[in-house]
Amino acid sequence: MNINLSPRAAAKLHLLLYEEKKSGGHSLAVRIIPLTTGCNSLSFALEITEADARMETVSVNGVPFVWRGDEREWLDGVIIDLNPENGKFSIFHPHPPSMPECPFE
Repeated sequence: MNINLSPRAAAKLHLLLYEEKKSGGHSLAVRIIPLTTGCNSLSFALEITEADARMETVSVNGVPFVWRGDEREWLDGVIIDLNPENGKFSIFHPHPPSMPECPFE
């Protein structure tokens, strides 16, 4: 799994995981959730969740990420950055997988 994580995004995710763990979380990780908005058009959501033994995991810059096996293709190659002006994450996939059965093509 190839997740590209900028140093700014890694620092923010470390902080978020630390704050959640202080309030009682166990074995927390970041989950990137692919959301389709049309054929080959993706948006993503991030959530902090407890690690589940059924999920696949990888550590990137010390940040634990988890995903379901069927999401692997959608996440491999994703780029995560943090906008220093507004503090929001940007998540981008430069080469999203194709959807051959798309009715709009």
